[in-house]
Amino acid sequence: MLLIIFLVLFLLLIQVALPGRYLTEQVGTDAQIGPRDDLPEPSRDLGRARRALANLQETLPVFLTLALLSILLGEQGWLSLAGGALYFVARVAHLCGAPLLLYARPYALAVGQFSRQPAGQPAPGAAAAAPSLELGAKGLAKHAHCH
Repeated sequence: MLLIIFLVLFLLLIQVALPGRYLTEQVGTDAQIGPRDDLPEPSRDLGRARRALANLQETLPVFLTLALLSILLGEQGWLSLAGGALYFVARVAHLCGAPLLLYARPYALAVGQFSRQPAGQPAPGAAAAAPSLELGAKGLAKHAHCH
């Protein structure tokens, strides 16, 4: 369980660094040196990184409390370890998997539009959905790596 705790805390360090990286990418280092009074709206990635960090900060105290109690009480059975591992895997999936969904969304919406049509009838706006498929595939290929 101690290894899982350390992995989760390492993930926390990564998520704390991401918003700063995206802000630097968006506005540059010169804009960050001053008072930051007139920064632009956060980019999609910056906003997502901030929300993911806030979400981790909400769930981390509960996880750490339960994990430390399992160590202190000597109750590190398979269920405790499976729960800790599931939490870690879910946090990694939240951090890495959500950008895939974010950029694949136009593709998913276009596929959903076609799947709701009765057999033999063309989907309304089928020609308009084709650019979404192309955009979704490009966005997915461009951002298929873990942030």
